[in-house]
Amino acid sequence: MEIKKIGCVGAGLIGCCWATLFSARDIDVTIQDTSENILDSSIERIESNLDFLEKNNLLGDNKAKTALKRIKTTLNLAEAISQVDYVAESVPDKYPIKKKIYREMDKLTPESTILASSSSGLLMTEIQKVTTKPERCVMAHPILPLHLIPLVEIVGGEMTSKDTIMKTREFMIQLGKIPIVLKKEVPGYIINRLQAAVLREAISLVANGVASANDVDRAFCMGTGLRAPIFGPYLRAHVAGGGIESFIEKLHQSYKIRWKSMETWTEIPHSAIQKVIESVNEMEAIRTKPLKEIEILRDEKLIQILRLLSKHPFY
Repeated sequence: MEIKKIGCVGAGLIGCCWATLFSARDIDVTIQDTSENILDSSIERIESNLDFLEKNNLLGDNKAKTALKRIKTTLNLAEAISQVDYVAESVPDKYPIKKKIYREMDKLTPESTILASSSSGLLMTEIQKVTTKPERCVMAHPILPLHLIPLVEIVGGEMTSKDTIMKTREFMIQLGKIPIVLKKEVPGYIINRLQAAVLREAISLVANGVASANDVDRAFCMGTGLRAPIFGPYLRAHVAGGGIESFIEKLHQSYKIRWKSMETWTEIPHSAIQKVIESVNEMEAIRTKPLKEIEILRDEKLIQILRLLSKHPFY
């Protein structure tokens, strides 16, 4: 299946990044949202993204302008998706909203069109129930900024066909992304489950007065975070223990003690909220730099890391 035309439903941050990537790969894109102001802002963000890619030699000279011309905007959902091969849906992450838009997309698109959601944690099994062709519905969860970070998680629902999953995977590879297909559907998939576990302990450390938000971030970035682009948790354990069998044998008691002392709550305690907000707002980067500058610095450093990893990949 060759994907030549794409509809992006939802022109927020994720939708803009998808449109950036598609247009940079010479694919025509129509973006749909509910107000002209949102669409105007989306074009400004996409233009900025494309200029950034060109400036950093990830697009050829003058390619940013050419790519931008491939993008159209509309308030009309039918106009955006009635003749496309693939829909990248990025509306707010709530079941009622997702179901409403999927019910409409199911009626408006050709039967062969893949309906892919960018949800960060919802289950496609639940969303696809409202469609007449659930086999073509799939999750394609990207990692922000998705036009730079290559990983995408592909998750099918109970009624998603293997053909849809494989076509989505092949398309992601064509885009230059690194797709992983989950064997089983779980809320949050892989990335956000790992992030949720780390964030819960980070909140606990600040709320319990163990460390400031700045030092928690510093410990992560300048400690285990330095290994993160190279070693995942399993390869790290294998190397640290002289083999995974040895690691488990030597350290399972040590980890038992740690896990017993760690939080198990499933929502942020009210007593922790203000402490976290105050500590985060005291971070030097937040006190001294506007949010946009922080985002630009992040993206510039990401490019440097990705270039290095492309020369010496572990996975």
